Amino acid sequence: MKKLKAKLAIAAAAAIVLSGIGPAAGAYAPAVVGAIGAKYSSIGGSSSPLGLPLWNEYPVTGGAQQDFQGGIIFWSPVGGAHPLWGAIENKWYAGHEAGWPIRDEEPLGGGAIAQHFTNGTMYYTPQIGLHYIGAGIREAWWNKGGQTGVAGYPVSDETYWYAGGAVQAFQGGTFYFTSQYGTRLLQGAIRWEYERGGGYFYMGRPVTDEYSVNASTRAQRFEDGIIYWSNGRIWTDRY
Repeated sequence: MKKLKAKLAIAAAAAIVLSGIGPAAGAYAPAVVGAIGAKYSSIGGSSSPLGLPLWNEYPVTGGAQQDFQGGIIFWSPVGGAHPLWGAIENKWYAGHEAGWPIRDEEPLGGGAIAQHFTNGTMYYTPQIGLHYIGAGIREAWWNKGGQTGVAGYPVSDETYWYAGGAVQAFQGGTFYFTSQYGTRLLQGAIRWEYERGGGYFYMGRPVTDEYSVNASTRAQRFEDGIIYWSNGRIWTDRY
């Protein structure tokens, strides 16, 4: 919050200087050049959500950055130059291990947007808000269709799982990641039974995704047993 207030104050002062108002008018006009300048021009320059530059670009860990009234442009040799603004910029500053931006914001329809980083992706929807998906869970989620697949959009950020690994809730299920078994999706009645019974303390970590046993039966294997579902009935075979 202090960073945001300071930035707003600086932006207001810069706007006065650059607008030709007051004794310091025209005293400082930051240059927007190179790869950052090219990106700034391509998105509309001062007419974009970024507005006017506050100062020249400067080196930061991983690349270079230039600050504007409405956001920043970050350049890295890995991802090139990309703008950050609004809620995504604030979340990026908040300490998520997203890494460097590798794409601009992308519209997904229905007011949803995404922005990709070296270590993960941030997704925003008007209904759910903004959440970060780390690369490991993101890959498994994409393999199941991403936001248009069975899991839908994320409804929480990725968090550390006390059993080792990470967990993240989505509209249609929960992904659990461990180094031993990879990323596994729990959904529907099997997810409900696992979490109702105590999760890790009940069945251990998920070993497989849900699979078909026969035409009417679904199952999912865990370290300490298997949970079955068939025609509205659910039961557990513990080892």
